[in-house]
Amino acid sequence: MTRAALLQLLAVGLGGAFGAMLRHGANLLLPRAAAPWPALSTLCVNVVGCLCAGLLLVWLGGREDADFWRALLLTGVLGGLTTFSAFGVDLLALLRAARYDWLALTIAAHVGLGLLAIVAGWRLGQLAWPGRI
Repeated sequence: MTRAALLQLLAVGLGGAFGAMLRHGANLLLPRAAAPWPALSTLCVNVVGCLCAGLLLVWLGGREDADFWRALLLTGVLGGLTTFSAFGVDLLALLRAARYDWLALTIAAHVGLGLLAIVAGWRLGQLAWPGRI
């Protein structure tokens, strides 16, 4: 394994640990409510993660050290923070409770707000770092 690959591997691990701690902090700040909306913390971290990903994609554009920062921040921190598997668990709970209305709303909220957040992050990144992709 090359030195650069090893450094990226460590960056992913450290970033992932930090992202997971942020995720747990979101759970503590936004505890699960009883029905009908059990997944507010999941929604929040997924939308914030998408916003940050949009910003980071612009910030990384053209950087010579982009591979390291992508490993640390996108794969590591945001990978540990955002929670697709938790999203799946939340959906299963709604499905098992036959809450199809909330199931559809939860899917639409995560996907729709996630898309809006990543576009907003991309646009903000273009304003913050003009001339990058």
